[in-house]
Amino acid sequence: MYLYHGSKQAFPKLKKRKAHAPPGRPPEEALDAIYLTPDFLFALACAARPPGTSNIDMTKRLISFDNPDQFEPDETVYIYFVELTKISDDKKIYIDPWQIAVTEDEITPDKVETYKSGDLWKYYRLVDKWD
Repeated sequence: MYLYHGSKQAFPKLKKRKAHAPPGRPPEEALDAIYLTPDFLFALACAARPPGTSNIDMTKRLISFDNPDQFEPDETVYIYFVELTKISDDKKIYIDPWQIAVTEDEITPDKVETYKSGDLWKYYRLVDKWD
């Protein structure tokens, strides 16, 4: 089983760094770690979103952006694949069903695939506000 990491940047290795969580988010979302997800589409959403805060409803596949005018549909994004069994259990912090913080200093991905940010619209619907 793979875990995924989405980014706008190409890296030979994923390295841990201090995450930034917007106000009101749990402190577990701002650890010094490598954040991975078991959900490929969540990784794609994380990679494709524009600068600023985004809200993602994983169940309904809805997404909203603070700065929708900065979304670039032709931008290349990278999805990193990491085999779950490569990471020891004592290095995993389960944040929620969609986020796992890994405290390893670095991880070499098993593979990397490229997509366009606009691929997001095959799976998500952009909304202005939450219903």
